[in-house]
Amino acid sequence: MIIKENLHTLLLGQAETAYPEETGGLLLGKIVDGALIVEMVLPLINIREESRHNRIELDPMDYAKAERTAMKHGLGVWGFYHTHPDADAIPSEYDRQHFPFTEWWYPILSVRKGIFSEMKCWQLTDSRKDFTECIIKIVTDS
Repeated sequence: MIIKENLHTLLLGQAETAYPEETGGLLLGKIVDGALIVEMVLPLINIREESRHNRIELDPMDYAKAERTAMKHGLGVWGFYHTHPDADAIPSEYDRQHFPFTEWWYPILSVRKGIFSEMKCWQLTDSRKDFTECIIKIVTDS
């Protein structure tokens, strides 16, 4: 996954601002040589009413809007990022069961005591039983 520095900074700010609750959003971009080039980040609101400290739920209408935005810009919706407050940036069993697509990239941001700790990116294997960690390349804005 390749992401511009300003978009990476946006993710970190969102993660720290939402703490101690989970937050997330969608990644819009293009696939080039098997890598996701993130062109836009769409932060979304966690609509879950309970367990917001360790669960996130997105409004399906927000996903529909993301699809329209992506099409308008000649992009695709290729990923979902979310935070793990006071937990590691590794997918949980809940994540494995609920991540919708094996073709998507799933960055997870660990936030500890309100401060960003680390970000790791994952892809769900075709069998949906495991994850493969993806390389994250942060590039300077140009």
